[in-house]
Amino acid sequence: MITNNGLLHDTTTSASFFTCARTLNPWFYVHTQHPVLECMLTSKNFLRTVSQVGAPKMNEQTLRQFQEISALLNSSLDHGEIRQRAIEAATIIMDAEAGSLLLLDEATGELYFDVAHGEKSVAVRQVRLGFGQGIAGHVARTGEPLIVNDVQGDSRFSRRADQASGFITRNMVCVPVRARGRFLGVLQAINRKHDGLFEDNDLQNFVALGHQVGIAIENANLYEEIHQLFEGFISASVQAIESRDPTTSGHSQRVASLTCRLAEIVNLVETGPYARILFNAEQIKEIRYAAVLHDFGKVGVREHILSKAEKLYPAQQEAVKTRFDFIKRTLEADTLRRKLEIYETNRHESTQTLFAQLERQIHDVDDMFSFVLKCNQPMSRSHHAAPQPLPQLERLREIADQEYRSFDGMRPYLTKQEVQSLSIAEGSLVGEERRQIQQHVSHTFEFLSKIPWTKSLKNVPSIAWSHHEKLDGSGYPRGLKKDLIPIQARMMTICDIYDAMTAADRPYKSAISPSEALRYLAGQATEGKIDSALFDLFQKEKVYEMTLVRPSKVA
Repeated sequence: MITNNGLLHDTTTSASFFTCARTLNPWFYVHTQHPVLECMLTSKNFLRTVSQVGAPKMNEQTLRQFQEISALLNSSLDHGEIRQRAIEAATIIMDAEAGSLLLLDEATGELYFDVAHGEKSVAVRQVRLGFGQGIAGHVARTGEPLIVNDVQGDSRFSRRADQASGFITRNMVCVPVRARGRFLGVLQAINRKHDGLFEDNDLQNFVALGHQVGIAIENANLYEEIHQLFEGFISASVQAIESRDPTTSGHSQRVASLTCRLAEIVNLVETGPYARILFNAEQIKEIRYAAVLHDFGKVGVREHILSKAEKLYPAQQEAVKTRFDFIKRTLEADTLRRKLEIYETNRHESTQTLFAQLERQIHDVDDMFSFVLKCNQPMSRSHHAAPQPLPQLERLREIADQEYRSFDGMRPYLTKQEVQSLSIAEGSLVGEERRQIQQHVSHTFEFLSKIPWTKSLKNVPSIAWSHHEKLDGSGYPRGLKKDLIPIQARMMTICDIYDAMTAADRPYKSAISPSEALRYLAGQATEGKIDSALFDLFQKEKVYEMTLVRPSKVA
């Protein structure tokens, strides 16, 4: 058994250590530039292991096995793969019938069988051991590795695992698994094959393997923590967008779900222009990040423009209403003044004519105001195929040409700015406001370009930057044509348009049915604005059904 006597002190880092460490683990040489991993690799436990084992003490076969196992353990950052490989390595190195990895449940302080290898492994995974319970619990409590060649005669042995599985344990070697001084669990090799016994040099080799497993698990933990940190950043970014534009809440996530699903469908096609396209897991993740963040640039757009529900802002609407009320009050005052003049001059005119005229004038003003309110409602794509008809624009101008007497002279019923806004053919934005909205795509690219993306995610900014481009060059912000638009962005364009049209939460338009949205997209495909092959997949495979289960104003 290895004890603490004569072990290398924490502060000792000699050339022989690095030589030996690199021999045991080729990965060590490549990754010691990373400060976190360097700290992990030079922890006292790893130093002790290498110092005790030492490359010269290993035979050539064992050394080769360690090199292969080390490379295998560190070739993945997936928790499940690492743990399964650890158990397989334990049975190979120790020439054992079975093996298990017990991990610490920090919530309960118990050890649980995370992975077990052997014929009876499934039943064992339900067993939990407390600190000090069983041989594994003893190793966890003392921190010392242990060989027990007659477990049935050892009072520390817990038979719960054997009882659960029907397996008969004869002997075992058990070592703690640590990383950066933190206890992670216990690694076990069970029953030396051919009725053999475990020896002291087996313990040394198993301790080395235990530390390799600890490093691999900690690497995966660190990677997962970084991944969760970034996922949290993504979530916070989306929340920041939606807090400024609550009316589009959920849009980014829906577009991401639709686009990723369409990418998965593309992976399955065997004919057509995308038969050779195959997105791997990292590329799907890249698409998801680009889709979730595609509207992040809206943080750079003024909030009142983002939330503009009608052609006139609320303050403008109130100003128009107040003006038309003032016009009516002025007409009433003029009528009363004329009535007073009749009485004062003793003219024999009927006042009924005056009030009948006033009633017609009030009705005309109310009618004009109702028309203004109607014009104030935004028109959406589904409600028209061309700009507003000329008579409607003409009537707006006729109203604007009329004047009323204000305190400082004659004023028009409608200002030029109000006429411009009320004449908007589609949506609720005037030209300059629409340009500011369109700038959100460039803002998104500028923001995303500042993030040091990994190699597998390097295309996130360019994908998000291109989601409003059209194949015929009519899109924005760069007017790209087909060959310059990434397929990922082409997929997102279809999904973004579909969700925007069917969403019931847009203040400037009413939602339309999925069938109407699909007809519109079909028209866009026919006109060469969106990718017809991708749209066919979107429609044929019913990708759009992913977002049908949500609140909607569409009957």
